[in-house]
Amino acid sequence: MADTKISIDRITLIAYDDGHFTYYLNNSGYVNITYPTKRTYGFKHAFKGQYGEFIEVDGKGKVRLDFNPNKVNMDELGHILSYLKYPHLTRLDIAVDYFGVDFQNINWSSMRARKRNHWADEFGTLETLYIGSPTSARRFRIYNKAMEMKEKEKESTIEGHWWRVEVQQRFTANDNYSPSEYLLPNLFDIKPYRKNLDISFIEKFSERMMVAGLLEHREELKKADKKTRAKYKKLLDEVDERAGAVLENPPHEVYEKEKSLLADQLKDLLSKCARLTAFEEVI
Repeated sequence: MADTKISIDRITLIAYDDGHFTYYLNNSGYVNITYPTKRTYGFKHAFKGQYGEFIEVDGKGKVRLDFNPNKVNMDELGHILSYLKYPHLTRLDIAVDYFGVDFQNINWSSMRARKRNHWADEFGTLETLYIGSPTSARRFRIYNKAMEMKEKEKESTIEGHWWRVEVQQRFTANDNYSPSEYLLPNLFDIKPYRKNLDISFIEKFSERMMVAGLLEHREELKKADKKTRAKYKKLLDEVDERAGAVLENPPHEVYEKEKSLLADQLKDLLSKCARLTAFEEVI
């Protein structure tokens, strides 16, 4: 069984100055206020923290904060959040890392019709697979993390396989979510299956070709009538059963198992804000 690890890989939140955030920015040695950072639409100024934290302010009290909780100085991040109130997330990335297993012989089925983008090297070896468009509310990135780290660190000591399955979930502005509500049900609605599955046991040519197509686009089965869905779901299940488990701990199972832990981490992080929600301040 491959070793796995799940983590919150990126958070983007919108919050509001409690009246002292400008003072913090001007007097903190942790934030570089002269760094030439490109700001996004709606914000006048952008700053960068020592560990990649990206901070934007609009001049009217609105603040956008983007960071990777695995890389930041958590004490300093807590200090930053202590000057902010009414936070709500606009983006949350969850990553599941797999150590000791190669993903080259794995395909991924999606419960929804989503665009796909493959990145491969000159030999056709998969490096990154995107499922979902850059502007969609949910997008998956499946990539060779070991190779990425070796390219970043010329003297990297990383050995063996290391792949990452990462989901990026975007949210519309909502001040009333509790931390656990950001961890949506069925967040990892993709599943792994083997490439080059054996379908020779299906005798009828038309059925065999139908299954071959559904293996690449399983979400299309939803468009069939009830009788057809039942028939081909049974065939697909048999194909998977004959092939055996692709991953003994697929992303959706790892996520469900560790979901409460992730919720506790998110709750602890947001609790460092000056005020959690406007509703709490009223009562």
